Amino acid sequence: MLLFLTLACGEPADTGPDADSGGATDTDTAGGDSGGGDSADTDDTGGVEPVRTLRLGIPSYANAGTAEWTGFVEGAAATDGFVIVNPDSGPGSTIDEAWLTSVEEARALGVTVLGYVPTGYGAREADAIDGDVNQYTTWYGVDGIFFDEVGEDCEGLAGWYAERAAAADALVSSGDALVVMNPGLVTCAAYLDAADVLVVAEDRLALISDFEPADWMASYGPERFMFLAYDAPGADLGQTLKFVHDAGIGWTYITDDRPRNPWDELPTYWEAEVSAVVEFVE
Repeated sequence: MLLFLTLACGEPADTGPDADSGGATDTDTAGGDSGGGDSADTDDTGGVEPVRTLRLGIPSYANAGTAEWTGFVEGAAATDGFVIVNPDSGPGSTIDEAWLTSVEEARALGVTVLGYVPTGYGAREADAIDGDVNQYTTWYGVDGIFFDEVGEDCEGLAGWYAERAAAADALVSSGDALVVMNPGLVTCAAYLDAADVLVVAEDRLALISDFEPADWMASYGPERFMFLAYDAPGADLGQTLKFVHDAGIGWTYITDDRPRNPWDELPTYWEAEVSAVVEFVE
């Protein structure tokens, strides 16, 4: 499935197929299957650190330094989440100082930052993909990579994607990138040999409100799965977040933004969404 791609400093680009085609956006935490780090406020817990069971993974495809970007970063910081940077449907051809500043500011707040890399459903040249990963890590010092346009044939492509994930691990400074892969629907468990997080649903909320987790997903923790929904009314927010949590999914982002790019503006209910996600702890 295809992400509604993105922009950079300047005006949003025309980002591909109409959203009604069911496209996908085309992300554990910087380092490992634990997700974004299970840190949370320990007030009133008797010194026992609560475990966050739902976090925000945000396709933050707004321009660097804007109020939208700042809002996305603040939401990720509050929920031990991550944001995705996407200067030009990838890292672009040159380093962008505005993005460099924005990434540094996000990381200073403890937010995990991922670079957006399209994979052409397995058809894009491996050297081009690995080159994008190298640019993100060299220019912006990202914590991991969000691989978009992931092919549905996970059995046939799992080894190829594992090589792309290994390249990301080798390039990030920690040696252990947070790797998120986005087929936008349920495929199979083979991708989890390469990805820390797998996007198992992404579409208009009306089209994925009847999502059912595959039986094999029960063998993995919720920090391994992600659910993305756009064109989602505010009246459905609480019910949707509970639905995602109860489905055994630990990463999400819900917005009432709509195509052509449904990931470039804050939801009108953003403060309520952040507050609600913060409440999902054990």
